[in-house]
Amino acid sequence: MQYKALHITCDSHLEETISFLLHEAGYDGTSYENGELIAYCQVQNFNETLVTELLDNFGLKANNISDVANENWNASWEENFKEAVIGKNIQARAPFHASGGYLHDIIISPKMAFGTGHHETTRMSALSLEKLNCIDKTVLDMGCGSGLLSILASQKGAKKVLAIDYDIHCVENATENIHLNRAKNVEILHADSVNQLTEKFDIIVSNIVKNINLRLLPEFVSKLHKGGYLILCGFLEEDLHEQQTAALEHGLELIEKNVDNHWLQTQYIRR
Repeated sequence: MQYKALHITCDSHLEETISFLLHEAGYDGTSYENGELIAYCQVQNFNETLVTELLDNFGLKANNISDVANENWNASWEENFKEAVIGKNIQARAPFHASGGYLHDIIISPKMAFGTGHHETTRMSALSLEKLNCIDKTVLDMGCGSGLLSILASQKGAKKVLAIDYDIHCVENATENIHLNRAKNVEILHADSVNQLTEKFDIIVSNIVKNINLRLLPEFVSKLHKGGYLILCGFLEEDLHEQQTAALEHGLELIEKNVDNHWLQTQYIRR
């Protein structure tokens, strides 16, 4: 059996989106390093027209398409897939990476590139969550992706973590990663809203796209204890005023703001 390897030059802010779409199209793995996304799929699943149309939507094209032997593709993927060190205390690594002895050693089975700790939004969300006291707290991880933030909250002593994602592939990947890390007190829910929840949380972290974050903001506030914290990511730096205006309308006070490569991360407290 042969594999195809696509080499695509793209900005980091597109990497997760392209990886997700390729995974949906049947690709088995992706890696991203120094501005190049490499995606692998079995030859029988390769459709050059589909790939061309997909990349055209983003003004991209494959720089190179090569054949990789079955016995070599996984080794090639692992070689190109890099671990992520987040701040001073967090290491997000694949099962085939060695532990670096970090305080928070998180294993992520990289079914797709997003949620593995490489993207700016994941890194900033993790760093913001790391600063908070999670001991005996309840945490909601909206748009959990790989489950990295849920696992971090569990390692920080949360008494309950609820991980939610609308995409069944993310739910499956998060479930696998929670088992890999033996994370305690984590539940996973396949959903696109929090309206149905009857409980409230001490901390909510939502690393999803801007429009959905804004739509769900009233729901987040209704599920957040007074004095609780809301971490938002998925906005661009230029969206700060719009986000703050909406947050103020719901009694949220901005207490933290960080920007990385034009991506915006904020933390609010509910007064």
